[in-house]
Amino acid sequence: MTEDTHRSVRGDGQGTPLSVRERQILGMIAAGESGAQIAETLVLSPETVRTHIRNAMSKLGATSRAQAVALAFQRNEIGDHMNAESDAAAPQREAEPAAPATVRGGRTRARANLAAGKSDETLTTLLAGLVSLYDVDGGTVFLAEEDGLSLRRAATQGASDQAGDHHHPERVSLGQGTLGRAALERRAQLVHGSGSHGDARGRTTIYAPMTASGRLVGVICLTTRPSRLTGRGELLLLQAFAGRVGEILVSSSGDPPARLTETLERFRASWSAAGAP
Repeated sequence: MTEDTHRSVRGDGQGTPLSVRERQILGMIAAGESGAQIAETLVLSPETVRTHIRNAMSKLGATSRAQAVALAFQRNEIGDHMNAESDAAAPQREAEPAAPATVRGGRTRARANLAAGKSDETLTTLLAGLVSLYDVDGGTVFLAEEDGLSLRRAATQGASDQAGDHHHPERVSLGQGTLGRAALERRAQLVHGSGSHGDARGRTTIYAPMTASGRLVGVICLTTRPSRLTGRGELLLLQAFAGRVGEILVSSSGDPPARLTETLERFRASWSAAGAP
C-alpha cells in the first residue's frame, strides 16, 4: 500500500478508536464537567486533560470540543454504556462527606420534577417577569433532559418564539447551534441580530446556561430590542442570574417560587442600572 493510499484510508486520524481515557474525558465533558473539574476528579494535570482532548479531536476529525462530543456519540464511543468503564478507570480517592440523605433526596425530587415538567408553570412566571424588563423583546427557557444530551423547551414568551430564526424548536441537542453550544460549554453566548442573516432590526439574543454544582440545568434565552445596546455587561448579568436560577431549581430547601421572585427583583434592579445612560 502506498503512502498516499495509507493516508487516505487512515483519514489523518479519523476512524481511529478513542482510548479509554479519551472516551472517559469526552463523556465527562458531555456531562457538563469543565477541564479543571475533570483534572481534579481524575487526578490529572490540566495540561494532560487538554492533551487527551486534543488527541480525541484529532482522531474524530473535530474542530471543537462540542463537535468532538457529538461525533463520539455518533460513533457510539461515549454514552450510557460507558459509565461502568469510566467508573473503573477513575482513580481511588478519599471519600468526601456525603450530603445528608434528606438533602440528596430533595435534590433528586427537584430534578425529577424538572424532568417531568412540574416546574414549567414556575418557569413561565419567571420568564414573564424577564420579558417585562425594559428593552426585552422576548425569551425562552429550556431545561436539560434526563439523558443529559438534549434540552426541551419549557417556557416561551414574546417575540423570540415567533417565526423565522427566532423560533426555537421543542428540543435541541447539546452542541447544536448557538443554543446547544452554550449548553454544552456551560458558557453564555451573545448573538447580535438574533442569529438572523436578514434581520435588520438590531435585536440581540443572550443564551445563558443554568447550572447547579457544575451540572447543566437548562438555558435561558433572552432577546433585547434594538433600543438596548446589549453587550458584555448584559451577558454577564444574565449569566450570573441564570446560574442562581439553576441552583434554586434543584435546591432541596426553601420555597423555590418565592426565592426565584426575590432573585428576579434583584436582577431587575441590576438590569435597569446597566441600561441607564
